[in-house]
Amino acid sequence: MTTTSDPSLGWSIGVLFRSWQEGAAKALAGLPHGARGFQILATVAHDEPPTQASLAAHLGIDRTVLTYVLDDLVEAGVLERTVDPADRRVRRLAATASGRELLAELEQRVAGAERELLAGLSNSEQQLLRSALYRAASQIHGAAPGHDACSVVAEVLSTTHP
Repeated sequence: MTTTSDPSLGWSIGVLFRSWQEGAAKALAGLPHGARGFQILATVAHDEPPTQASLAAHLGIDRTVLTYVLDDLVEAGVLERTVDPADRRVRRLAATASGRELLAELEQRVAGAERELLAGLSNSEQQLLRSALYRAASQIHGAAPGHDACSVVAEVLSTTHP
């Protein structure tokens, strides 16, 4: 099967991403590091307390950069670091009570920004878009090193929209 390139995909993703960033920035005003801080707080709050190294790998953030972002989130009182009892060299991250409270509010704000972003789509179209993007991102994220991310996206799109 020959697949032709569709230049509108990159343009569409770019427009959506820039608009998402703008809406998220407004929704997340006041949170250290905005959308990146939100991703970290949400990941830490919703998953088992991760290590700093596993969080960096999961979110694709350089570990040295992550340290500075975490310092600011700890200083803001939304995260805390604890020593792993099994390995004292490892730091575990956990959301504080105020961090969980703030996250619930921020998630509502981001959801509102996302509703605005996708207002031109029906609820079922929004769910289909979210699902397809999540599957494509998950396959790319879980792919072996050196795997061509573009071919994974093309494969996912061809199976959902033959």
